Formats: sequence, structure tokens, C-alpha cells
Amino acid sequence: MRPIDPSRHRHTLPHLILAGCLILLGLVIEVSCIRRPLEVYYRDQAVLRLYMDWTSEFGNRPNGMTVHIYDDNGAIYQAFSTNDVDSTDLNLPVGHYKLIVFNNDLGAYGTFSFLEPERFDGFRSLARTNSRRSTSSEPWDAGTRYTWEPEELLGAAVDSFEVTEDMLQYQLKFLHYTKRGQAVPTRYLFRLDEVAKPLQTMIHIRVHVNGMENMYRMEASLSGMADGCSMAHTWRNPTEGTVYYDSERWSYYFDGDRSKHGWVTIDIPTWGEPRGQELQETRDSLQNTLRMNFTLLNFEQRYWEFNVGHLIEYHDPQKDPQQLTPPDVLRHLYLEINREIPLLPDVPHENETGAGFNAHVDPWEYGGEVDLGTF
Repeated sequence: MRPIDPSRHRHTLPHLILAGCLILLGLVIEVSCIRRPLEVYYRDQAVLRLYMDWTSEFGNRPNGMTVHIYDDNGAIYQAFSTNDVDSTDLNLPVGHYKLIVFNNDLGAYGTFSFLEPERFDGFRSLARTNSRRSTSSEPWDAGTRYTWEPEELLGAAVDSFEVTEDMLQYQLKFLHYTKRGQAVPTRYLFRLDEVAKPLQTMIHIRVHVNGMENMYRMEASLSGMADGCSMAHTWRNPTEGTVYYDSERWSYYFDGDRSKHGWVTIDIPTWGEPRGQELQETRDSLQNTLRMNFTLLNFEQRYWEFNVGHLIEYHDPQKDPQQLTPPDVLRHLYLEINREIPLLPDVPHENETGAGFNAHVDPWEYGGEVDLGTF
């Protein structure tokens, strides 16, 4: 047997070690590439797909939505937000549930906040104090506390739905994880179909003003409107708020090309009437007050106050308000003052464009309908 020449085989041992490492690494890689389907078992849960219709009552799809699921006692069971606003899946065991869905999430609103989201019956919105006019010091409305107008809030509520044992029997027993870790059911889906509705009310105010050509600017407030609403029942909060509207918010229309008189109008988002006062016959004149302060061209001021609770009507020519009961009230309100109207005195006019507002000729017929559109 010939002896091994170290000079010819000096790399043999390291090579053997390296080869062994490579073989071991290959085994590790080979083992790691053996993949089996990752399965999550939902033997005690059914999959319900919630489908939301945002456009029928509102016209636009939101950027996101929040889903609150409550148990049969009305306590929160699950809550989540998602950007998939058209549909989302709910994995639930056998039981009775309640549901509230709304656009955006709890912290997305600046003009109002939410109270008691952990309870189905207690979950409600609440208007925030207007930081610019938290408490007015003006002579015409001194001491008045103002709140913000509400932003767009859409919602749907289901006061009862059930997951049964039969639904579990027809449910596929596992879900496959796919891209981005989303669990997607492959068959046997049950569904909920809901329509989201705006939870605010639009009110159109229209006041006839004699001597409107003598006006430089105006400001007004409306009191006695609810400062929030129940998310589950659409009831309005029993507490009442007051909202401020300055001259820039109003539109101005003269009765004709040569008329000195005209109309001031505004469309306002509001929470609507307080709970129990949604219908016109349940209100009296003192429950809502419209205060209007006019500054004339000579900078003198004139103030009017109108108790308008009995004058606020629902504006929907397709339905009869007398046949409705809360919470099935209409969304649009209409207030017109054309009898006890403000009369502004004549003041000297330095020029024809001295007013602080841009007025137009009134496009409506006297007493005609006004299209409020959608909010």
C-alpha cells in the first residue's frame, strides 16, 4: 500500500468537511421545501358574508367601514375596521347576535364623538362643542353654547340574527390561508344583506326679508335640535344643541330684478329633532328658536327671534309625515318663514355694490318646492 503524499492531498480533509456541510444544508433545504396546506379548523363557527349597499340611500361608497358585533345581551362580542366596504366575512359560533355597521372608524370624525360603543342600545353619537364659538359673548346671543354640524355618518343596524347548528353542518370545516394571510372560505357561505342610510338630517331654512337691499351681513342660530343619535335605533339624543351660521353660509335671492325684498336660504346638516319630538304634532313653537341678527349698510344692527318648533316640516313629496312614527321619520326638514318676516329699515346707499353678500334673483316660484338633494 502506497503511503499518502500530504503534498498532493493537503485539501482532502477540509474538502470532506465542506462536502458534508453542503450535503447537510441540502437536506435542510429539501426538508424545508416539503409544504403541506396550512389549515385552520372552524368546527364550531359558521362563516357569514356581510354585503353592504352604500349607494342606494347615499350615492357614494366610503373609504372604509367598521363592524360591531354584539351578543344576545347587547354586549360587544367583536369589533373591527376594514377597507373592504362592499363585503366582509364574519366567523361566529352558534348563538343570537346584533350588528352595527358604519362608515370610517371611531376616531375618524372631528365634529362629533361616540359614546358607549360596547353596548348595542347605548352606542350613540354626540356633537362636540364648537371651539370657535364655544360660548358666545355677542349681545344678541350671549351665553349660547354652540355645537358643530355633523359630518357624513352612514350606518346600518340589525337588532337580531342567528347562527344555528344547521349552519355549522353545511359549513366547510377548514379554511385555507392564501396571500397576505387572509382566510378565505371555499364554499357554503351564508349571507347578510344590509343597506346603509345617512344618520344625519338636512334642513332647508328659507326666510323672506323685506328691505333686504339694506342688509350688509347677517348671522343666525337654530336651537332645540338633537346633538346626536342612537346608532342602533336612529333615535335622536334627548339633549339639544344650538348651531351658529354666519353670513357666508347663507344664499341671498331678490324677488325680482327691481325688488328691494328677497329671501335668505341655507341648507344645514343636523342630527334632527330630539327623541320623541320627530313628528310635527309632538312639538310646540317654543321647542325650536331661530335667532337672526342683521347688520345694515350703516352698520346698525337689527335682531329678530322666531319660535319655529311648529313650523319645521318634513320635506319629501313622496311620503306622508302624518303616517310615520319614530324612528321611521323622514330625513329632510323644511322651515319657511313668510308671515312674521324681518323688516329692515331703509338706510342710505353709497353705491349699488355696498352689500356684504352676493344676491341673485329668486329662481323659485312663490311657495314652490325646493329640491334638497342628498347629503
